[in-house]
Amino acid sequence: MSRMIKLSTWAEEEFGNPIPVSATLSKYARNGMIFPPPVKVGNIWRVERSARFIGAQSSPEIRQSDNVRLKRILEDGQTT
Repeated sequence: MSRMIKLSTWAEEEFGNPIPVSATLSKYARNGMIFPPPVKVGNIWRVERSARFIGAQSSPEIRQSDNVRLKRILEDGQTT
């Protein structure tokens, strides 16, 4: 049994029916919404059987002009 499976096969196991269309699955793969990240082999996305959908992961943008207290909260979660 291979370690990597097609993205569409993985999606059936992860989401059940109905699965997202192939364009959406490709977007998930390209944008790091699956962990461990899928690998494109030729023109087919492959993913590990144990991979999970984690959705969009983002971090706040911290600017130099931000208030010192806001920077502290955004960087380490401390309120005081």
